[in-house]
Amino acid sequence: MSFVSVKTPFVGFRRIGVALLLFCLGLAMVIVVAADEAPLVRKNVSFVHAGNILQGVLVLPSTAATLDSCVIFVHGSGDTPRDAYGYYEPLWHLFAEKGWCSLSWDKPGVGDSEGDWQLQSMEDRASEVAAAIEFLRTEMDNGEGQIGLIGFSQAGWVLPKVANQRDDVTFLISVSGAVNWIEQSRYSGRQRMMAEGLSGQEIEAAEDAAGAINALIQSDAPYTAYLSYIAGEVDVKPMSEAFWGFVKHNWRADVRTDLQAIHVPMLALFGSYDAYVDPDSSANAYRQLLGLSAVPFFEVRLFDHADHGLMKAEQRKPAHQGVAAWLTLLKIWFLGGDIFADGVLAGLANWLDKFSEPGITFAREDDRLT
Repeated sequence: MSFVSVKTPFVGFRRIGVALLLFCLGLAMVIVVAADEAPLVRKNVSFVHAGNILQGVLVLPSTAATLDSCVIFVHGSGDTPRDAYGYYEPLWHLFAEKGWCSLSWDKPGVGDSEGDWQLQSMEDRASEVAAAIEFLRTEMDNGEGQIGLIGFSQAGWVLPKVANQRDDVTFLISVSGAVNWIEQSRYSGRQRMMAEGLSGQEIEAAEDAAGAINALIQSDAPYTAYLSYIAGEVDVKPMSEAFWGFVKHNWRADVRTDLQAIHVPMLALFGSYDAYVDPDSSANAYRQLLGLSAVPFFEVRLFDHADHGLMKAEQRKPAHQGVAAWLTLLKIWFLGGDIFADGVLAGLANWLDKFSEPGITFAREDDRLT
């Protein structure tokens, strides 16, 4: 078992594959779904970070006269394009209905963006989001307005860093954010093996092997040492050299210190059937840490029958790769926002309602909702 990071829904897809499937299944179904929702204005945009031009999209409410409230989307792990293969679309519509624009971009090295996300640390990712904020300020009226951040999975390690480095972030929304990289890797690996039907003895042996690989990573071993260790292993697909470097950059990731230091309102959402992040221990950790922080208020919510992407699920199993991922995409294209578990979209809408007046300030509340 390899040492892996938190998954974003639909990790590993390529745009060409999605486009081909859309063509084969009929683009008309997407048009039909979209026709039932309020129209959006989409503006292709770009900004520069670390010498790389990052290409993205600014999604605006069709009725927006000025740009004064916007949510920046921060991806999880993997090769994620600006729309997360359609996963973001229902969220863009929801935010637009509430008068908020959305900004998202292809990760470095994905789609039309330059660079390589596998060379980034979590600090680099936070710096990238800060660059996006600076760009967005140039698009907003007089450079003023509300900017919230919504991050998925791995982005849970990024959002607090951004908020702690700036004074112009209005709120944070974390979707299935992990607490500790090593703990998350162990949990997701065990869930995957259980779903594959491995016995307890087989799982224990695999975890011992993963522990040895983790030791190589933590000792800053070269990629060749990793290849030598797994040589001769059956049915083991080695991680790439680039991803090996990415893991060595980031295995220390732990949200505890950053989360306790934040000072802006935060909404943390988890799904009870998450197969990548332990929902119970993570939600409890967020409640404890945010309770010790200086945030004026926060909410931590655990949704029943929801998976890692807060989509409806009937069991806990990895479902964002391979055939299962394609089936999930089909559901998104057909169902739109109905793909999400009960209460998710309503919870997001209620959160945005708290910030309906630009320039609003908050006093710390003793009865913060958790």
